[in-house]
Amino acid sequence: MGLFHRKPREERRRRGPTRLLGFLLVLAIAAAVLLGTGMIRTGITANITAFGLKDIGELATQSGYFTSVQTIQSNRELFGIEIPLSRSNYIFSYDGTIKAGLDFGDIDVSVDDLQRKIRIRLPEIKILSTEIDESSFKLYNESENILTPLRMSDVNQALAELKLKARETAEAHGIMDNARENAKVLIRGFLAGCYDLTLYSVEFEQAEGGTK
Repeated sequence: MGLFHRKPREERRRRGPTRLLGFLLVLAIAAAVLLGTGMIRTGITANITAFGLKDIGELATQSGYFTSVQTIQSNRELFGIEIPLSRSNYIFSYDGTIKAGLDFGDIDVSVDDLQRKIRIRLPEIKILSTEIDESSFKLYNESENILTPLRMSDVNQALAELKLKARETAEAHGIMDNARENAKVLIRGFLAGCYDLTLYSVEFEQAEGGTK
């Protein structure tokens, strides 16, 4: 399995008692039958365990970092009933970075020299990227069953939900508001090189949908 880098044997945690040969034979026969007839049900949960913000001076005016613990649970079902001893369980985590900002090319600036006012209309603030640091991968638990091996579709779904959860957490921690305020600071700094801001007032307006 390419995604999950297995740790040295002494670090991996083995579970389950040694089974009798007869029990293994019965289980093997059951597996041969059920692999062709059963249904696999997979559940995925994500939990953001750490989140922080830092300012950056680029199109992305706010950057956040996160650590997400992800759980993938798969089991095989027959006629809607979970087959005993068919569950696989994976618990792992990734670190990542999420960036929010705006397109500075969409900023609308109007200057009223008579009233000495500069009006800035900001475009929509949005999430620009959610990146996962693959080198940060940590595997906390791996319990794989021959009946329900981990599928790439499970991994892809888990990573997609991880990014979605990271975005929701970032928004809850105010990444959009911080990105907007940082954009205002950058714009004021630019205007200060063109106008005497002790004489001109600067007013910011938000385009519709700008809080999204």
